[in-house]
Amino acid sequence: MKNLIYLFILILGIISCSSDDETRIDNSDLIGNWNWTNTDGGIGFHIHETPKTTGKIIHLNLNENYEYSVTENGTEISNGIYELIMKKSISSGEMERFIKLQTIDQQYLGFVKNGIINIEENKKLYISDNNADGVGSKFVRIE
Repeated sequence: MKNLIYLFILILGIISCSSDDETRIDNSDLIGNWNWTNTDGGIGFHIHETPKTTGKIIHLNLNENYEYSVTENGTEISNGIYELIMKKSISSGEMERFIKLQTIDQQYLGFVKNGIINIEENKKLYISDNNADGVGSKFVRIE
């Protein structure tokens, strides 16, 4: 009887173990260099920023290994890792990919860095902060 209890505990322990290797969400359509074109939104849609209004040319580079870098006017201002998770979109009500750029001390990068992501025709990237009266940033792929 004692051996049966030990066997039961051993089987339960094996079944409940999980791997540390989490399956990452596909990022294949995000990989590449992206040029920031605008950020719009906010309460009453009062935010309208572009490279012309800010004087900033911002490029976002997303790598296959979930690393990113951001350059502003040709100078790297941030780099690190990004995470993709599934989160319910307030716009569609569906579970969608949500990107999180890990930065130092909530560093502002000049665009929305954490939000629901959408890709159009593999050429346009949108990041929306997923808030009512929220803010969204748009990028175009650099060929």
